Amino acid sequence: MPIPVIANLMSIPIALVTMAIAIRALFMYRLSRSDMLLVLGLAMGSISIATLVGSLSDSHIGGTSFTGDWARAFGACCGALFIYLSSLVKSHEQMLNLVRWQALGWILFIIVILCTPLYPPIQAPWTPLILNLFRMIIYSLAFVRYASLYATKSTRFSMIMSVGFFILIIGYALNIPGYFQSGLIFFTIIAASVRIVSYLTLFWAYNTNA
Repeated sequence: MPIPVIANLMSIPIALVTMAIAIRALFMYRLSRSDMLLVLGLAMGSISIATLVGSLSDSHIGGTSFTGDWARAFGACCGALFIYLSSLVKSHEQMLNLVRWQALGWILFIIVILCTPLYPPIQAPWTPLILNLFRMIIYSLAFVRYASLYATKSTRFSMIMSVGFFILIIGYALNIPGYFQSGLIFFTIIAASVRIVSYLTLFWAYNTNA
């Protein structure tokens, strides 16, 4: 099987893992009514759907051709952003406001997906690179936030979260070589495997904090 095909198929396990985490988090939210689990469930759901849309666009199933990079980047950034913002919340009222904003983010995400057939094809490698950098920036902010929380409070939750986000940064950084050299696309396979580990690490952190 060609390496580009394998690289694209690696997005499917990411979508399945993040969707499983989303379902599990929402189920746990139903039992515990923890708003952080609700934020996590919605965030992982957007990451999962975004990854799936991007994978379908790369596969050209049935001869279809559309650009899923924008939806993939929006969903991933939106999910990561709200996980990060949830760490800044200091009251129940702020958390409720965050959930409302996240609901709005989901509406925008759906609009981005529906507009996918209208986006022009991405030719230059700089566009996916910039979209990838946006994700890395958000995950870097989250890493710094949870690392600082661990430095001040030394909780197991903040430690595991910081590790998970650090692994995510590595996972997205490994995408970069494949943007410029097709022969280095095997880095994308490694990157996908690393991100699967990172998402499982984040979910482990929430389990320890539940």
